[in-house]
Amino acid sequence: MTHHPLDRFGWAPGRAGLFLDFDGVLSDIAPTPDSAVARDGIPELLEALQERLGRVAIVSGRPVGYLESMIPASVDIVGLYGLEWRSAGVHHTLHEAEPWRSVMRELGEEAVAEFGNDVVEPKGISLTLHYRGDATLAQPIAAWSKEAARSTGAEARPAKLSYEIHPPIHRDKGTALVKLAEDLDPVAYIGDDLGDLPAFDGLDELAQHGVATVRVAVSSEEAPPILLSRADLVVDGPEGAQALLEELLERVSSAPR
Repeated sequence: MTHHPLDRFGWAPGRAGLFLDFDGVLSDIAPTPDSAVARDGIPELLEALQERLGRVAIVSGRPVGYLESMIPASVDIVGLYGLEWRSAGVHHTLHEAEPWRSVMRELGEEAVAEFGNDVVEPKGISLTLHYRGDATLAQPIAAWSKEAARSTGAEARPAKLSYEIHPPIHRDKGTALVKLAEDLDPVAYIGDDLGDLPAFDGLDELAQHGVATVRVAVSSEEAPPILLSRADLVVDGPEGAQALLEELLERVSSAPR
């Protein structure tokens, strides 16, 4: 008999963990960074799942401040790959990251002068430069980001049609997931981007300790093939991700906690 990857979530929902990216998973792909919003019905789905599962959390490269109005207070948020988070409704920032605010502010001003406002997304303690609207900026933005990182000691990371500049602090979606998933089993993660590969690595680490894990990739024209190849389950776009959440809710609604 063939088993669905999410079958184990119905065995003991109160011990299960569900972790999700936001952009391209809970929101449709948006033309500009500040126009991405949660799909209709997503907040209610997340809240209902949090009532039945051990933990539901958003793990994103977005700042907590951008996401918190769209995510129910009962659902934790990890922002900026773990540099900040909202837990039990309280916003926290990693102490070591605070000194980088002024550095990122200065880099943001320089990036605006170089590329214009539409390209630059300040995130407080990190910075993202987008070239979704103009593919000819891909190489200049990559070169600028790498030089900015070299000159300040920060890190430059490629992302979906963008480059991100981060403090040199080892935090990513994998380290965040492993910490959030402590004492949970099974654990699933849903993502669509290169930045979600560390979360899959985190699931692999949990699996080495006997935790049942499910890697879910959201396919799109922009989804990296390596993410799709590593997934246990692939869904078609944010609409497919939402349908999967609805299916998961049905599976766990009748199961004993």
